[in-house]
Amino acid sequence: MLINALKEFFLIDPKLALNDNESSFKEGSLRILLSLTVFIFAISELHGLVISNGLHFFSSNTAYLAIFSALLFLSKKSPKASAIIFTLTLIVSFLHLIISNDFYAQNYALVSLYSLPIITRLLFNLKASIAVMLLNIYPFYLVTNGQPLLSNIEAMSSFYYQLLVFITLNVSLSFAVSRILYILENNISIMRSLNTRLNTNYALHEEFFENTGTPTILCDKSGRLLKVNKLARKLLSIKNKKQFAHSSITDWIVPINQNNQTLWESGTTECTLKSNPNIHISSHRAYLAKHNHHALHLENTTQLKAIQEKLHNSQQTNSRLTHFDSLTKLPNLQNFCRQVNQRIEKNNHHLTGAMFIVHLCQFKLLNKQYGKKAANKVILEFSNTLQDTLSEQAIIGRLHGVKFACFVQLNQTHLIKKNLTTFIQSILPSQIKLDRNILNMDYQIGIAYFHTDGSEAEVLLDHCEMALENSSSSERFSYYNNDLENKLIEEHKLGLRLSEAIKNKELDMWLQPQVNSRGEICSFEALARWKLDGKFVSPLSFIKIAEDLGLLPVLSENFVISIVKTLSEWHKESIHIPIAFNLAGQELMNDSFFALLMTLINEKPWLSDLLELEITETSAVMTNPLIHKRLRSLSQYGFSIAIDDFGTGQASLGQLIDIPANILKIDRRFISPLPNDQRHIDIVKSTIQLAESLNMKVVAEGIETKEQANLLIALGCHTLQGYYFGKPSPMSDWTAKGNEKAKELRMVY
Repeated sequence: MLINALKEFFLIDPKLALNDNESSFKEGSLRILLSLTVFIFAISELHGLVISNGLHFFSSNTAYLAIFSALLFLSKKSPKASAIIFTLTLIVSFLHLIISNDFYAQNYALVSLYSLPIITRLLFNLKASIAVMLLNIYPFYLVTNGQPLLSNIEAMSSFYYQLLVFITLNVSLSFAVSRILYILENNISIMRSLNTRLNTNYALHEEFFENTGTPTILCDKSGRLLKVNKLARKLLSIKNKKQFAHSSITDWIVPINQNNQTLWESGTTECTLKSNPNIHISSHRAYLAKHNHHALHLENTTQLKAIQEKLHNSQQTNSRLTHFDSLTKLPNLQNFCRQVNQRIEKNNHHLTGAMFIVHLCQFKLLNKQYGKKAANKVILEFSNTLQDTLSEQAIIGRLHGVKFACFVQLNQTHLIKKNLTTFIQSILPSQIKLDRNILNMDYQIGIAYFHTDGSEAEVLLDHCEMALENSSSSERFSYYNNDLENKLIEEHKLGLRLSEAIKNKELDMWLQPQVNSRGEICSFEALARWKLDGKFVSPLSFIKIAEDLGLLPVLSENFVISIVKTLSEWHKESIHIPIAFNLAGQELMNDSFFALLMTLINEKPWLSDLLELEITETSAVMTNPLIHKRLRSLSQYGFSIAIDDFGTGQASLGQLIDIPANILKIDRRFISPLPNDQRHIDIVKSTIQLAESLNMKVVAEGIETKEQANLLIALGCHTLQGYYFGKPSPMSDWTAKGNEKAKELRMVY
């Protein structure tokens, strides 16, 4: 307690050494000097009282004691003034050398004056100390004045003694103390600079630690918390420093997957907040090797975990959408192929199997009749039945629409086509219940054998598709074979060449005459012919290919323009012979072709009497309402419309109502059995009577004998056509030499 009080009084606290103000050092030195001086004079005064038995009166010693005591008291309030007065008091002691004969008083004065340079250096500065040194030359002179230096040895010794004292006290000690103080002041200055830099760096590091933007904690190698920045305090819900003092990291966060390593020694650790397990925290370690401490960066991953969970669920949903059919939950095309290829790769050496595509027939009609929702129920019911019937070894997928693919492993028995067909029939439901209705199911199936027809899922599917295209209403089951593939390849090549031929207008127009009952040519039917590599391609073949490739509108447009050109020349020559041109329905669905017909009739009104349109009734598009609407428009503009191949297509009697036709053509299949088949005679007769009742003209096709011709004339047929009257020939035969042959048009019957 006393020591601390003395340190505080004499200002010798170590912390003051780095204080920016030097006055504390000088003030402390002043108090020490004054205290010691007061102590000496006080002892002297007491000693005097003891010797004089209490009869000691006021003296210079008492005056000095009073002065120095007052200065010691004043040093607390005004240290600078106290230092000046203290210095002046010491200087005043010079008077003892002049007026006092007391040997001790003179020695006191001399010691005071010689000590003055050190005191002024302590209390003021070096300049003041040097000034006092110079002033002390005069007291030295007074002390040594009048003493002969060489008169005797005693005088010489006294002089050098005084000189030694003067130099030692006045000069040497003063400069030595100045040197020490200079070093101390310089060191203090350096320490002050270092302290400033240290404080600045500490403040920067403290600011950096507090404002890293990341919750950060500093701990020692045992996990004890040393520092926690404000973000970490907020994350860990630490309100003040007392809360984390002497605590460990594990008092605040808990690792999710505990391992052998401690939390602060792991690189990255997933944790939860101990006070709230629903808050997830990710801890990232940064090891500080120099101090053997660990800095841990914390991250609140609660929201990220929620997003990851949501993303994971979305990825699972997307995976289902990407790899499975949304309605049936069966593998889609890509996933089906992947599963089949995996099965093949795993059991390639001893696997025997077959792939087949099941196509649900008449589904468009079902969709139209019951609606899409009900149709989807049928698809779903079929899918469930198929999965229940087939074993788990089978792989089932929905390709698209109403096509399903199956890959099944086979035993030796089912390698035979007949047995495989029976097996497939047994797994396909013959009926499906839709609400209260029972629907009969029809299928078309394309089948390919594994190994024999392909060793990869994609190849097997392609071959199944080829086989499916070859199936029909009469042959529901179709097996792939190389001939079928070769046929499709040839058709593909032929289609490419046909497209090029149509583009270059390389197909020719031929005419077959139609005669009246007197055998006179009354009209022609225009027929397309294509000569390829010196040989004619069957019209049945290339017309179907053109229809499949959507080339009929362009082909028909070329022929119509060619026919109109010929009819225009004949019109100028007064050759009034109509030409019938066949349409399959696809052309009338084409806006451009329909616009061409309407433009031609507007520009050439006489064309309505010479250009006849034959509609092939077997075409599926003939049931389209747009076709009926456009045929009515063409009929209103004067075009003659004929129903070709009557009796062989779809809803023949219904077509008589929907199509505004005025010509009926009886197909050759009804003519060829004549005149020997009474049943066909009755059919032809009733057809002619039906046409007459509807005020329609009748044309019979495929007449090859005189007997057939005579019978048809007798039954009332108006127009006859067939090889008996004339085979088709190039249009150029009728237009050559100025249409010479067309002008003659002699009878051939």
